[in-house]
Amino acid sequence: MLVLALGLAGCAATPNGSGGTETGSVTPSRTITFSPPSLPASADSAATIDPATQCFAYAQRLSLAQQVGQLYMTVLMAGSDVDQAIAQISASGNGAVILLGNRTSGLAAVQSETQQLQDAAPGGIPLLIATDQEGGLVQKLSGPGFATIPAATEQAQLDNTELRGSWQRWGRELRNAGVNWNLAPVADVVPADQVANNAAIGQLDRGYGSDPEVVGQKVAEVIGGLSDSRVASSAKHFPGLGRVNENTDFAAGHDRVSQLDDADLASFQAAINAGASSVMVSSAIYDQVDPDNPAVFSSTIVTGILRERMGFNGVVTSDDLGAAVAVAGYPVADRGLAFLRAGGDMAVVADSAAAQQMVAATLAAAQADPQFASEVTEKAARVLDLKTDLGLMSCAS
Repeated sequence: MLVLALGLAGCAATPNGSGGTETGSVTPSRTITFSPPSLPASADSAATIDPATQCFAYAQRLSLAQQVGQLYMTVLMAGSDVDQAIAQISASGNGAVILLGNRTSGLAAVQSETQQLQDAAPGGIPLLIATDQEGGLVQKLSGPGFATIPAATEQAQLDNTELRGSWQRWGRELRNAGVNWNLAPVADVVPADQVANNAAIGQLDRGYGSDPEVVGQKVAEVIGGLSDSRVASSAKHFPGLGRVNENTDFAAGHDRVSQLDDADLASFQAAINAGASSVMVSSAIYDQVDPDNPAVFSSTIVTGILRERMGFNGVVTSDDLGAAVAVAGYPVADRGLAFLRAGGDMAVVADSAAAQQMVAATLAAAQADPQFASEVTEKAARVLDLKTDLGLMSCAS
């Protein structure tokens, strides 16, 4: 996000959390009431099943509305009333919340917010609570208890062991604050001769370099350090903003040259090989691969390249679908659905009213289409598996 919410992609959020041409104040038509799912008959027999299979079975026991809710990340802006976010997750059953805006009051204050959110988690299923804690201009949480994290360009000067150790410490700060998902590291590779013109990454010192091999090594260490601290990671912004001059918060971004071959994707492959918890897909358009769709809405990119060619089986997140100008031309209610149909799992929406519209549209589509409903179950299972991996819950109990 730039200025108020720099970090996701670009990813901006306006001061009141609204954005795009069709967003606004939306009152949900109804409130969904959740109840905890029934448990397996035998915990002993469940213990012999691998976690992913257990989480699929757990997801099947949830109502369709609960499953859909797990696929959406809503927002709590700095300075906003926590009760507003609680009302949102209660109405829509959101499985995740992102803390946006700069919080400077320190770790204890953030921990108070996250505890209130977790206490209100729908159906007793713990929330994924995320933020953008990259370093430099993109450090959302600061104050007592949080170290000042240098920009990625400075982090890149550390040797790999020191970089991993640093992220172990910074990850522990997040975990202690109740934040279990850092939407980092930036895996974009900006060519050296384009850094000055690259608005989202190069101009903001958010990248680890212009050599894909070096960037891959650095993002692997960041992922490892966060994992050591039991904090999820998200390699972003797939398939890369290195050749996208525009900041997709404020414009429709285009990469007009990349073929998205193995060389173009090397840093993301390194992130996947290092065990990235998630991969965030950008909202830029890649003209040589799918000129008709932003990457977040492209099954060619999300399913064909990221899933099938690169073998990523973890959670696929979107860049912001709520406030970013890059998606403003698409009907609000359709954005999350388009992302999920392209192969994504967790829609990030920096606008709570927009999130409500998207959840409702996704639920209606799943109710009308049994095939899509089965895909929703698979996606919810992936999200639950991530929560299990972080020690937030167990799908076996």
